[in-house]
Amino acid sequence: MKKELAGSAILLLVAALYYANSTQIQVSALEDQIGPRALPSAIALLLAIVALVIGLRSLISTPAPVTGDRDPEAPWPRALGILAIGALYIPVATVAGYWPALLLLLIAVPVYEGMKLSWRLGAIAAGGATFFWLLFGYVLGVQQPGGMLF
Repeated sequence: MKKELAGSAILLLVAALYYANSTQIQVSALEDQIGPRALPSAIALLLAIVALVIGLRSLISTPAPVTGDRDPEAPWPRALGILAIGALYIPVATVAGYWPALLLLLIAVPVYEGMKLSWRLGAIAAGGATFFWLLFGYVLGVQQPGGMLF
């Protein structure tokens, strides 16, 4: 409970500082109705809401019984394996292109974590890769890395 309250207080402080800095953004004659301060202010508001929810949840919830065992944590080699998968994404994207590399990434991580290959995993990975490809390529207009193959 103390960790959650401390984290909540720190996050609330970050939200306040972020909002204070967002108010320092200069007003421009070229800005539209929303203006350049809208997104940073919205992010600060969302951070504050998350901080308050975390703090409130830690106050309301009952503490778990103490068993003496530590929380299970991933060993360093396992964490380094996830880091290696993420690092391999970059050269794979350079060769294969954005969509196939993202598909392989979305399959590799659950398989590395112990999930068995199945048609559901492939379908979810294909759907996720397609979603992000459409989101970044068409909705947000972000140029995707071009690969040698695609």
